[in-house]
Amino acid sequence: MRYHLIRKGYAYGDRKLSDCADRYSPVRFYRDSHIKPRYLCIVAIFLFVTLGVYPTADTEQEQQQQKDTLSPDSSLQLASVEDFHAVEINKDTVSPEELSQSVALHTELELFLTPVEQEDLQKYLKEFQSNFGIQWLTNTLEAGAPYRPYIRQKLEEAGLPMALEYLPVIESEYKTTAKSRSGALGMWQFMENSIDGLLMKNDWVDERLDPWKSTDAAIKKLQDNYNWFQDWSLALAAYNAGAGAINRLLVRYDMKNYWELAESNKLSTQTELYVPKFLAVAELVLNEEQYGLTFPKVTAEDAVQWDEVVTEKSVSLNALAQAMNLDLSILEFLNPALLRGRTPPLTRYTIRVPRGTKEEAEEVMKTLKVPSREETYTVVKGDTLWGISRRFGVTVDDICDANNIKENAILSIGKVLYIPIIE
Repeated sequence: MRYHLIRKGYAYGDRKLSDCADRYSPVRFYRDSHIKPRYLCIVAIFLFVTLGVYPTADTEQEQQQQKDTLSPDSSLQLASVEDFHAVEINKDTVSPEELSQSVALHTELELFLTPVEQEDLQKYLKEFQSNFGIQWLTNTLEAGAPYRPYIRQKLEEAGLPMALEYLPVIESEYKTTAKSRSGALGMWQFMENSIDGLLMKNDWVDERLDPWKSTDAAIKKLQDNYNWFQDWSLALAAYNAGAGAINRLLVRYDMKNYWELAESNKLSTQTELYVPKFLAVAELVLNEEQYGLTFPKVTAEDAVQWDEVVTEKSVSLNALAQAMNLDLSILEFLNPALLRGRTPPLTRYTIRVPRGTKEEAEEVMKTLKVPSREETYTVVKGDTLWGISRRFGVTVDDICDANNIKENAILSIGKVLYIPIIE
């Protein structure tokens, strides 16, 4: 199995990313005939360094010859031995900041060590460069524009590979309400049984639908996966199939990396294709100029801005929007985790409001009617909203607000309605 590691500088708009993200593209392959097998010694040096073995380095003249094999007008360069100095470090003699930067560089390098001739990767690179593929990828990146700056910021803060900004492309196409056949939900496709300690879900709230909170959770899970496997391809596979499943396969078949599992057909088809598909997307987007492509750009200035207001009462988004003279869709966009269009009763909850409206929202919320208690009612045959409202002494609007339904909604037998009792 042959590996190439290629270095390239790139930027988003006018803003350069972190040093290691600037220097290394995800899976940049260069297979022209003028790259001879002996230059693969560079990768061997990297492998030896990460394993704690120190081979004799090439002479400076040989290293320069390796770099010169690329065309003079090409911006690509083979990574040299100097690029790997930060991988082996003495934690007792460096500052925390230097240590953090070194670990980040190591993390970037690990992700980008990819088989040159991986069949599925080449298939997706070709597929995404078709007319349909380019249009699909363009539309997907455009749909992700409200969320990509936040993802990028959090990846940079965590010291994770910046290419992971494009993982939602293959997870959900950045669709916050995307739901898989297996029940995975949201932009980062979390299963309900995998969110313990990461996201909240109850009758009122499902934070898998919140692109910002789910981004925080996804980054935490990806970091945990990498900390366990020390290999980004395995960490990505574990994000798709579960860390336990991937670990059992490695132990059972005595294999060391994702590519061995994939080539020996030990993975499910979905997981086998997951990593190559992601790498193909990242390759094309991060190196668009090399492929003659242009994709939508975002900058930090494009990030969604908001203020936060804390409430311990059940507040209706609809009532809040009307009192603030806002379009309800704005509050729904900022608070997508609220399943019933209102905050949970008797629970401290943080509502997002448009930037610059915090004080107004706080004043308005003091005047809103809020239920003193909640009751539930299970719909039976013959029920109507008007009849239910009369039974509990509330208005139809109260019931609609509490359950995020419309007045003309058809009630299905067995549906549980929340009845806000305002005393």
